Amino acid sequence: MFSQLKKYFHRFKLYRRRADVHADLDALLGFASDQKELEDQLHWLVSLLRWIRYEGLLSDGFEHDAGHVAIARLRYVLMILDRNPEWKRDVAVILRSVIKNVSGLELYTETGLPHEVGVIGEFMDRMMMKILPSPPLDHELGYLFWELFPSAKDPIWIASIDHELFAKIINLFNFHVSPVESDWNRLDRDMEDALIYLGIQVRAIGLSPAIRHRMDRPNFRDSAFFGIVSVLEEFIEANQSGRPEVFFEKASRLRLMVWECRRELTQVDKHLDEFGVSVNLVFQMTRLRIYLQRIDSLVDILITDVPDARKVTSFLASLIEENHDLQSVGALLSQNINLLAQKVVERAAETGEHYITRTKEEYRSMVQAAAGGGFVTAFTVYVKAGILATGFSEFMIGVLASANYAISFVVIHLAGFTLGTKQPAMTGPALAEQMRDVETEEGMERLVDEIAHLIRSQVAAVGGNILLVVPTTMLMDSIVFLASGKHIMSEATALKSFTSVDIFGPAIIYAAFTGILLWGSSLFAGWGDNWFALNSLRTTLARSPTLMTIFGKVGSRRIAMFFEKNISGLLGNISLGVLLGLTPEIMKFLGIPLDVRHVTLSSGGMGAAIPVLGVDFLKTWLFWRAVIGVLIIGFFNVSVSFAMAFLVAIKARGVTPPTRRAIRKAVFRRVLHHPLSFLLPVGKTVPESSSDGHSH
Repeated sequence: MFSQLKKYFHRFKLYRRRADVHADLDALLGFASDQKELEDQLHWLVSLLRWIRYEGLLSDGFEHDAGHVAIARLRYVLMILDRNPEWKRDVAVILRSVIKNVSGLELYTETGLPHEVGVIGEFMDRMMMKILPSPPLDHELGYLFWELFPSAKDPIWIASIDHELFAKIINLFNFHVSPVESDWNRLDRDMEDALIYLGIQVRAIGLSPAIRHRMDRPNFRDSAFFGIVSVLEEFIEANQSGRPEVFFEKASRLRLMVWECRRELTQVDKHLDEFGVSVNLVFQMTRLRIYLQRIDSLVDILITDVPDARKVTSFLASLIEENHDLQSVGALLSQNINLLAQKVVERAAETGEHYITRTKEEYRSMVQAAAGGGFVTAFTVYVKAGILATGFSEFMIGVLASANYAISFVVIHLAGFTLGTKQPAMTGPALAEQMRDVETEEGMERLVDEIAHLIRSQVAAVGGNILLVVPTTMLMDSIVFLASGKHIMSEATALKSFTSVDIFGPAIIYAAFTGILLWGSSLFAGWGDNWFALNSLRTTLARSPTLMTIFGKVGSRRIAMFFEKNISGLLGNISLGVLLGLTPEIMKFLGIPLDVRHVTLSSGGMGAAIPVLGVDFLKTWLFWRAVIGVLIIGFFNVSVSFAMAFLVAIKARGVTPPTRRAIRKAVFRRVLHHPLSFLLPVGKTVPESSSDGHSH
């Protein structure tokens, strides 16, 4: 059995290396006359292209990326055929047979274009292409095209074909055409059919509700997407009429219509902020742009009487490149997630602006709001201690802890308080918004000022949280002890509050992991804002018959405005509560030793534990290790969540690596010259007050 498996594996390796096999050109050309069936002719053509692409000893001294090897081999093939008219006739017969019998319509409308109407369907289609066995060569022209040009270098050498070489290829196709083959060239006719097909697709997508509602046209009949099919039909009729003046007039009108479609698509981009964006919408917009570009390319080829080498080779090169992209699942996700990520980042940036203080007055307000957040968190700490004392299963403890955190964070949000560690994930996108003018010295200076404001704001927020959560937990325990003679926490739980944040334990790793969860909650916040706009929930809630019956028109409008203003904060805080509460239990179930460490909650736990362990505990080395541990936990909570949000934001914004390096150098210079400005509102860039201060 093993010998049989070995033989199968050897055959598979030979099959995988078939593209590297250096066939004998004389034998290949000599066998051209034996290829009578279409499938045999297609396989022969694939073998010929494989020989042309082969990089053997001839590649020495050539630049591979420039396609010189393939061009040299193609010239050599044409030279051999010129010296052997019989071989040339046999090869020409095969080429004409392929053109005649394999539909060019699929070449123009399928190759390199998305096949499905939705991103999920397209994703599954591409996955199936990778998993399922390859179909026969004549089954689908897109697969034949892939077999003819399977290399990522193919577009390079195809685009390198000059006018002289292109003329020789055209001459080969037209060499000794027999009366039986007189109607072999159906490429122009297929191009016309493809234009009509693509026009219908463009009209269907462009007039779909998701696109149409985001355009400024009151009547869909006024849209260029509606009129493009009729203009295409007029263009084709003019092409068949043989009247050049009418044909070029219709061609100009068609190109104007394509331009108008692109302009309306730009309007859709501008309306995404108001109406929201979805992956499927981005996919449909991508399809529209690809289809419009394909129409433009086909028209460009049709309007020339004699095939133009530059136009045809450029079109074929782009066709091959698009066909390669069509096979890539990564390219699909990248093309359709980027815009969605950008819009989510923009919405997170709008929220993040409220967490940046720029004046002394705003700094004081931030400390006060953070102190309020610390006060609420003190109650959260004791509720968590009560949940742990119930003896429930770990999953139920996780569920109850999630509810406890979520309610606490929502109360902090609605009360206008601040949870310090939630800021960085929001302020990262806001900072990325400031990177538009960093090429100038003034723009870079403003950005560094903004970074200083941002870090200072986070120091104020985390400091304000700790400033009140510790004394509040100590005071609450003291009141309970005076009333009942017992502490709220047991001594074992109190001791665990310190050991869990010990600098010598895994607390730093847990803190970094918590930073990732904090960043994840910011994505939920941005997504929620986008989802609210995408589904037009403000209008839906304001006009809801149920809400108007119960609360009246004014009440329903207030509810709609409340959710529009707070949906991002509500979803962000609820998701953060669920992530902090349930993630540790899920990790335990999976056998992954990961927990969460949140600086405000950990500080509150330490504050609650101090009355239980007594004043003498403050003199121990464990206490001071825990204090240092909490400070480092705060640093990693803030830095990791900010770094994740910032990296995603600058990627969505397209900030280049050289620009990032320049920003790092500018920040480092500021740290050397004005280090205190990153901690306190001091320096010439900090005004005393602001008439339009930010709310927190």
